[in-house]
Amino acid sequence: MNVTPRLSLAPNWWPMDRAAQHQYLDGLIESPFERVYLGESVCSLRDRLAPRSLLSLAETLMANGKEVVLTSLTLLGSERDLALLDKLCDQQRFAIEANEMGAVGAAHQAGLPFVGGQGLNIYNLDSLRWLLGLGMTTYQPPLEMAQPVLATLMAQAEASGDRGRFELELLGYGQPPLSVSARCATARVAGRNRKRCETVCQERGAQRVDSLEGDAMLLLNGVQVHGDRPIDLLDSLAALRALKLDWLRIDPGPDLDWQWVGELQQALVQGADRFDPPVVGMRQFWQRQHTTVALSND
Repeated sequence: MNVTPRLSLAPNWWPMDRAAQHQYLDGLIESPFERVYLGESVCSLRDRLAPRSLLSLAETLMANGKEVVLTSLTLLGSERDLALLDKLCDQQRFAIEANEMGAVGAAHQAGLPFVGGQGLNIYNLDSLRWLLGLGMTTYQPPLEMAQPVLATLMAQAEASGDRGRFELELLGYGQPPLSVSARCATARVAGRNRKRCETVCQERGAQRVDSLEGDAMLLLNGVQVHGDRPIDLLDSLAALRALKLDWLRIDPGPDLDWQWVGELQQALVQGADRFDPPVVGMRQFWQRQHTTVALSND
């Protein structure tokens, strides 16, 4: 039986000043998202809410019917980063999003359930089952996993009896995070190094990079690089329901525009087969065909 995916809001990857942050956070209660990811996943040097304030906001959102997940950094590279992860795992109220294996280990040690972020690169059933044994409750496939491959993996999980042990979440729309580095591209362009960056990213925002032909290609977001064109699976709602997708994840982009997402929610409830966002992004890559879709568990 097909299920109706629910909407989740990706963590705010984008740099912004404090006033813009508060405006963004104030709108979360009335947003159409049933699951909200809070916290910093890109760089611990950014001017974000302190952990105590973050937990207070999470409590408020939970009291208003939202499911809250606290996200972790995609790359741990300093004592400061490790301290931030420890603070996330010290609390026992909310699951965390583990975006690298250090966070998986910390969550497991703390007895916290965790979302297996797309950066974990889980491609086969054995790896999936291993993470389930450590406390994973939601699986985010790698962004490059094509629809036929994911369908095969979910069929294997169904046959093994493991599909009921986790929820499936896909980035349905948003600028895809492609890579992360210990060096900060935004600071480098400004003639600074990462340790003395003075949070220049919050002054300049995400920087677009063009190809040699002058076409927009990438978004430099501090230590993280995103594709300029959004991933867009919203023309494949029927296929997502067939996968028994639990969570359709939305990244509103650097402009944080989610005004159209209420219409998407209605389309999901009504069982629509497709939805066209204001800016249509990359679609066919997810449906690309392979010579074989069999997955090895070796």
